[in-house]
Amino acid sequence: MTARPAYDQAGEGPTVLLVHAGIADRRMWRSHLPWLAAQGWHAVAPDLPGFGDNPPAADSPAPWDHLRDVLDELSVERAVVVGCSFGGAVALRLAVTAPERVRGLAVISAPAPGLEPSERLTAAWAAEEAAMERGDIDGAVEAVVAAWLAPDAPTELRELVAAMQRRAFELDPEGTMPQPPDPLEDHPELMRAADIPAVVAVGERDLPDFLWSAERLAQELPGAWEHVIPGAGHLPALETPDAFRALLSDFLDGLG
Repeated sequence: MTARPAYDQAGEGPTVLLVHAGIADRRMWRSHLPWLAAQGWHAVAPDLPGFGDNPPAADSPAPWDHLRDVLDELSVERAVVVGCSFGGAVALRLAVTAPERVRGLAVISAPAPGLEPSERLTAAWAAEEAAMERGDIDGAVEAVVAAWLAPDAPTELRELVAAMQRRAFELDPEGTMPQPPDPLEDHPELMRAADIPAVVAVGERDLPDFLWSAERLAQELPGAWEHVIPGAGHLPALETPDAFRALLSDFLDGLG
C-alpha cells in the first residue's frame, strides 16, 4: 500500500505546489514557504517518490500522479504548480495529464522533451553512475555537487544539496525506482494543447542543455513566456532566492 504523501505546508489561500529538483527534496523550498504564506498563498512542498521522507516502493505512482494524490489529500481542486529541474518536468507532465488541476505553471531549469544531452551533461551523469556502481555514495554525492553547483557556491548551499542527494541515494542505492511511461515521449504535441498560463525560466549560468530547453518549452506551451534569471545556475530558488521570488511574485500576481 502506498504511503501517505510527505509534505510541508504553510499559509492559507490559493495553493502553490512546489516540486523539488532531482538533486534535492522538499527541503529546497523551506525558506520560500513562509514567504509565500505572507503573500496570501497556501504553499505546499511535497517529497516525490524516492526522495526525502517518501521511500520508493513497487507501487509508487508516477511522480505526476503523486502530485495529484497530494492535492487530493489536501482537498485542493486546482493549484499553481512550480517545479525545478526534474520537478519542472514532473509539473509539466501533471499539466498535460490533468490540466484541470493546474491553475498556472512555472517550469524552472527543466529539460524539454527531445533534449539531446550535451557532452558536459552526459559526463555529469556518467560520473555519478560510475560512483554508484562502485558503491561509493560519497563519490556520487561529490560528483553531483561538482556538476550542478558553481565552484563559488556557498558552503551552506553545497552542504544542503549534498544532504538531499545523499538521502535519495540511500533510499534507492541500486537505482530500482520504477520508471513510469512518459506521456510526452511519444506525444510531445500534448504541450501545445496545455493552454495554461505559464512561465518558463532558466538561470543564465545553467548548462546549455537547459537554456535550449527553456526556449523550446516557451515555444511549445501556448500560454508561456520565457525568463532568464540573472546570476542563477541550475537551482535559482537556492542560488538567487530574491530574483526567484521576484519572478514568481510577478507570475502569481498576473494570474489574478
